[in-house]
Amino acid sequence: MVDKKDKPFNGLAVGEGIDSPRTSMFSTDDNPGSWIDPSDDAIVWHELSVYGIPDMSDDEVLAGDYSSAIEIGTVMGCHVACSLILNLGADPYVACDDADANLEAMYSIIQEHENDFIDHLDDIFYIHEIELKPEYQGFGYERTILLQLPAIIVRALHVFPSLIMYFPSPTQHDETGLDEETEALIRHRLNYRLQKINKKTNDGNLVLFPPKQDIPEKAINYVLGRRIPGSIVTETYRNHDIYDLYKSAGFSEVGKTGWLCKTIANVYSDDGLNY
Repeated sequence: MVDKKDKPFNGLAVGEGIDSPRTSMFSTDDNPGSWIDPSDDAIVWHELSVYGIPDMSDDEVLAGDYSSAIEIGTVMGCHVACSLILNLGADPYVACDDADANLEAMYSIIQEHENDFIDHLDDIFYIHEIELKPEYQGFGYERTILLQLPAIIVRALHVFPSLIMYFPSPTQHDETGLDEETEALIRHRLNYRLQKINKKTNDGNLVLFPPKQDIPEKAINYVLGRRIPGSIVTETYRNHDIYDLYKSAGFSEVGKTGWLCKTIANVYSDDGLNY
């Protein structure tokens, strides 16, 4: 029996089901409306399992019992809640940059082509990868998933994606880089700057590499893994099979950037989602 004189817990944790990847933790002394972090709470990664079902009338599968189904792959991606990030007073680009290099590249593309996306920035779903086991490839299942992805996202994540984006990795990259000394200098300067911002170390304890010199922003972005503004993917380095697959499912390329996108109108009809 709990002794009512002493509070048994100093904090509470709330999660969705067992082993929830998204858990909220609060001190029992916290004020209402604890801070939401744009990069952590408004950008959420997901991995969805794909199953093959022999019988479409299998009610058990529809109810979430996959014992009669065969797992054939996964859909890995990320939901970026742009409207929420903006409502928090944050910059979606900065939030994406803080969260992941791929998301930074994605939003860099969006900024460069903002007129094409101005009406489709409520909820973005970034496809990291749709991966099927080798024995189940080549049957058209990938295209079915791409065609049904908006409905899949709605049912699984309870979010209506206004924009879906994907970047097929180039088959080869141009060799561009920095010499080791320059890269080491930049990393030290970035670490110095971060410590100053976070005030975790007294300025007197920080040692700068001599000489003090200006570092080009392009070199800093390279070390941080950021996309180079204006960069494109040449035809030589494209996996054309992947581009053809996505374009057959309604995706189009953003300029010559190599990024593929699908904008979705936020309306429904008796025929399903209107894309």
